[in-house]
Amino acid sequence: MQWFDAAFESALRQVEGATDLAELQQAVLGILAPYGLRHAVYYAIRLPGVEEERPFLVFSYPQAWIDHYFARRYNEIDPVVRNADRSVLPIDWGTVDRSAPPVQRLFGEAEDAGLGRQGITLPIRGAQGDLAIFTVTSEADDAEWDRLRSFYVRDMQTLGTYVHARVLALSGVAQPDYAARLSRRERECLQWAALGYTIAGTAEKLHLSERVVRGYLDSARHKLDCLTKPQAVAKAAALRIVQPR
Repeated sequence: MQWFDAAFESALRQVEGATDLAELQQAVLGILAPYGLRHAVYYAIRLPGVEEERPFLVFSYPQAWIDHYFARRYNEIDPVVRNADRSVLPIDWGTVDRSAPPVQRLFGEAEDAGLGRQGITLPIRGAQGDLAIFTVTSEADDAEWDRLRSFYVRDMQTLGTYVHARVLALSGVAQPDYAARLSRRERECLQWAALGYTIAGTAEKLHLSERVVRGYLDSARHKLDCLTKPQAVAKAAALRIVQPR
């Protein structure tokens, strides 16, 4: 949606410019009102070379809920966290299995704490075994959530990847030289994809066949250590290999 674009661009600038965790927190909090969200959370589950249980956590949740969540060790049974460890796809909270009593208690207490009626979590993976999740929640009803969910996934996948890249930089974790891995054609295909072009549209722009464009995007995805094209585009944007829309 067009009215999200200004919020998206502003958030990217703030994340990129963050020089410490406090500024990164403010950048994440800045997306809530423009997007009509209840909460936003970045949680680094695993970072290379960091052995702390919670190496980086950026959140708008009440501090009391964060303390309660880890005190009850909900991170060990949370189906969202467990699914993120096994998947690369966005996880809609409405689709997770809540049949186990401890999980029912977790979601019941989360609702009581005002975390939001709806939520979606995006796994973020790196080449060095790093794993993080970026979550946004909303008070939208089911119909409104269904209407907006795809826009949230689109923007938050990129924002979450930017936040993760900034966390790695702030923590001093060295990353591979991804830009050097990519050919000119791979970067071009990623750039058009970042601007929202389909494979057919990219093929037309570059005067290539759709099969060749798919091949370049697939090879770029592998070189960027990503499992899906949207993740590859988001990572390339976060690393400034391409410019987002």
